[in-house]
Amino acid sequence: MTDENATQPGVITEKLGSALRITMSNPGKKNAIDRAMYLGLADALTNAANDPDIRVVWLRGADGDFTSGNMVSDFHNSASGDHPPVVAFLEALIKFPKPIVAQVEGVAIGVGTTMLMHCDLIYVAEETLFRMPFVNLGLVPEAGSSYIVPRLMGQAKAAELLLLGRMFSAQEALETGLVSRVVSPEDLETTVAAAVAELGELPPNAVMKTKALLRRPLTGDLWSRVTEELVDFGEALQNDEFSEAFSAFVEKRKPVFK
Repeated sequence: MTDENATQPGVITEKLGSALRITMSNPGKKNAIDRAMYLGLADALTNAANDPDIRVVWLRGADGDFTSGNMVSDFHNSASGDHPPVVAFLEALIKFPKPIVAQVEGVAIGVGTTMLMHCDLIYVAEETLFRMPFVNLGLVPEAGSSYIVPRLMGQAKAAELLLLGRMFSAQEALETGLVSRVVSPEDLETTVAAAVAELGELPPNAVMKTKALLRRPLTGDLWSRVTEELVDFGEALQNDEFSEAFSAFVEKRKPVFK
């Protein structure tokens, strides 16, 4: 039963006992994430981290999709400033001390895929599609994906997915170790709810310490890589390749890179 509800632009939070359910919502845009949503997600995670009554976060998207990633028209707003909204979100996500269970369906594109690398249990509906099309947009990988993906999948598979930016299936995501389990669409929410409930009943300090131990091999070097990616990402936003990729996207044509 929902105890508390809160809504920020594009982000809906519900306190369900010892869990906080966070829903990304951008109707008609497959939950594409803009500046306000990044800030809302960062706030929700920060509040959950500081709330002793919250033991687990349940992360999902609205209306049958996880998220189609960054809203392309809002790239500059999300990645600009002294402390860009996307950095606030990534810092809150990567440093979040409690378990995050992700409910993934429909599409998980760009940051929709890379954010999953910082979740703990990732349950995916059959037919879900993933993609990391950063190079295709004249950009570079983000969220530490250039550090994690080769370690997770091996250099050859990482190169295929990050350099070509091609779509890949839920089954391929499972085989490469990106997700925990693939289930039928009708079983997805009950599977996630069961995992969230189970985590909520476990000893919270032991859970957090175990998560920290599991994440320790990434800590340190990972955040350095995230900041390096962000510098390159910001520079890429200013170059001709991104301008051409963005124009082609808007005009629904194939880009031509010189």
